[in-house]
Amino acid sequence: MLKLLEIGNPLPALPDCADKRTPDGRDVTAFCVEVKGDGIMRQVGIPRDKRPAFMDGVHVVAFVDRNALVGVIVPTAGANSQQAALDSLNALYGKPFRQEQEDMRDKAGNPVKTIHAGWMEKPLTVELYSMPEDPGTGTIEMLLPRARALMADKDAQVAQQLAPASAPAAAPKEKKPAPKPVKPGSW
Repeated sequence: MLKLLEIGNPLPALPDCADKRTPDGRDVTAFCVEVKGDGIMRQVGIPRDKRPAFMDGVHVVAFVDRNALVGVIVPTAGANSQQAALDSLNALYGKPFRQEQEDMRDKAGNPVKTIHAGWMEKPLTVELYSMPEDPGTGTIEMLLPRARALMADKDAQVAQQLAPASAPAAAPKEKKPAPKPVKPGSW
């Protein structure tokens, strides 16, 4: 999968997923892209035989700047697949620069131990983690700095759309110095 979706290279021309679905519509038979989307974030369908064992679902999210692939987010089964994901990432990127075990609770309230790990292969950062609200769901983020900027821009656009247009303009606040930038790959 990562050979086709190599970060920093152009996103390959892929067929529409509508043409590559299985008869029941739940899976795809070939690499494909969902045509709908904003152009920055695209869902890329991965056929079952090309998916890593730890991947949960049919799609990864690809971040595209013009035609360059600047990031990929792979959904995982969280704590249920974290060791396979960790082993795979260690094989690709070596030992993580940071790895922690986190105590979480599953939806039933049972304790779950999860792994939060990060790798840095400048300028690429890779992070593996489980979702705190549902440790059975997780993600692997492989992002260049440009993908983070695109995500921040998208968040700002959504926040602006959600802000009521009739709200009175807030009084200007005292300007605070800008926060120091966080080192990429740190949490």
